[in-house]
Amino acid sequence: MAKPILIADISEPVRELLKKTLADAHPLIIAESPAHALKVMTTTQKPSLAFICVSGSMNKKGKNVFTDMRALAPGMTIIALAERDEEDEAVEAVRTGATGYMIKPLNPAEVLSIIPLPVLNRGNKN
Repeated sequence: MAKPILIADISEPVRELLKKTLADAHPLIIAESPAHALKVMTTTQKPSLAFICVSGSMNKKGKNVFTDMRALAPGMTIIALAERDEEDEAVEAVRTGATGYMIKPLNPAEVLSIIPLPVLNRGNKN
């Protein structure tokens, strides 16, 4: 069975765009925030890929969820999603565990182009 792709963004339109874009690639896990995504990762199959918004990515202790996600799933590709005015936070996300980042608004073709080929190929075997 293909590993799921995790989508966590505080913006419903962004979640919907990613769901529509990625629905044929893999099973999807949808979370409404980075903190919710972290909780989901402790109770479900570890995703192969995650799209996580930087808004709300700091926990109450000032630690960002990207560090915790990396610890839970060391091999997972993590893409931080940021608004234009959050680019510094996106760079910090990469420094602390994200694989890379994308600036919103997202373009479906760009989303598909950054997904590692092995992730897409595993999804197409089903």
